Amino acid sequence: MSQPASPSALALERFVARSPGLREPRFSVPVPGLPTLPDLKKMARDRRAAGLPVIDQSAGDIDDVGQPLHPDLPAWIAETRARLVAGGAAELRPTTGDAYGYPGNYQQQYPAVLAILAQSWGITGPVLAMHTVSGRAVLDCAFRGLIALAKTRGLLEPYAIALDPLAWSGYQPLAADLGLELVHLPAVEGHGLAASALGLTEARRFASARGRTVIGALPVVPSNPSGTGLSADNLAALAETAAAARVPLLIDGFYSPLDPAGHANCVPMAELHGRLAPEVLGNIGLVVGETKVASSQNKTASLFWCAPSGQDAIARAVLHQANERLKTTNLYPRPQEAVVAAALHTFPGGVQAAMGPRYLALDGARQAMHSVCDRLGIPLSIGGSFYGTAALVDNDGNSLLRDESGRPLADARSVIAALVTRYGLVGAPGGMFSPAPEATLLVRLTAAVTLTDVERVGEILETLLEQARA
Repeated sequence: MSQPASPSALALERFVARSPGLREPRFSVPVPGLPTLPDLKKMARDRRAAGLPVIDQSAGDIDDVGQPLHPDLPAWIAETRARLVAGGAAELRPTTGDAYGYPGNYQQQYPAVLAILAQSWGITGPVLAMHTVSGRAVLDCAFRGLIALAKTRGLLEPYAIALDPLAWSGYQPLAADLGLELVHLPAVEGHGLAASALGLTEARRFASARGRTVIGALPVVPSNPSGTGLSADNLAALAETAAAARVPLLIDGFYSPLDPAGHANCVPMAELHGRLAPEVLGNIGLVVGETKVASSQNKTASLFWCAPSGQDAIARAVLHQANERLKTTNLYPRPQEAVVAAALHTFPGGVQAAMGPRYLALDGARQAMHSVCDRLGIPLSIGGSFYGTAALVDNDGNSLLRDESGRPLADARSVIAALVTRYGLVGAPGGMFSPAPEATLLVRLTAAVTLTDVERVGEILETLLEQARA
């Protein structure tokens, strides 16, 4: 039996129901002068260095919770490396006298590591895959693959990628560099801020009426910025709708290892293999970042494409172009990061067990953030990611952030300025993630902080509510 929705989740449903802009498809539009997420991170560092009060809610590294990984992980990494070498991965053997401890080579991929990763996500049967040095690199490769496939099919330009109602702002520059447009799916009743089959249909119709061809759909599971996930039923319906429209479905599962149910249940590839027709499976790709749970600097990311027998044409077209991009940029994963990726996904008990105290602290902060917003009635969606999205509104949907004259702040830059100067809260405004007018009332919160920081965020939210009632 499913659990009843929390007060903050119900409040968010009411917020979305009152937000016609979020319930319409929209093209993503860059906001001139709006800081990027790295800009916000620097703002937090600069304030801290100047001795000014700051609560950094901008773009958390998971180790910001202040806890280490499992103490047995380093030994497990060494054992994993030994097993891979013994199994034939000679390019991972240790050396002496070399700067990096690995033999010099031009090794492009690590098939044994990719096999481990695919298995950990429950991907069975034939699959085409590639490994890169970062999430941005793998998305760039995947987007180029989708463009090449669209051209092969003779689809008319300009092209667009369909995204969640709210989506990570980093997609914007990646798409712009390739001449792609981004179209946000509408928020559909019963789906919160997640993608849906109906939303995809509406977004395609919206884009087509404006002369754009949707060449890919990109649900983020769980969402960045809202933490919202997709049930297996909803993901299957989305996959079938995408396949019927001949729109490749590229699932972004970067934060799935942080979901309480684990990545293989958050993105249930094994279940999809068992219930979807081969031609639907052949239309599904998965991009994931394996080592982000350990470090935001040293990491890897992979692209997997399902390729059932006789249904591998899409996979081959996308992966061919993606690998051509890797040759051009030399963004291959480094041996150590590849070994860590394999170790994290074979650690006894899974990725969260490998994170150890770090995951426990993260989950504790996530639950604490939920409890704070439940107590205050602040609309919040924070699920399986370490990010959540809160609406800074009262029970009637009125903005809690106002200027000196009492008028609601109407743009993302004003929201940032008010939160920082008045409260020392450096957060990412909703305008970074959605072009809908109501996004101005949203702010992304991160649970990659200490419990003390969560308490301080709660005090700020309570102050905002008290001022609104005055």
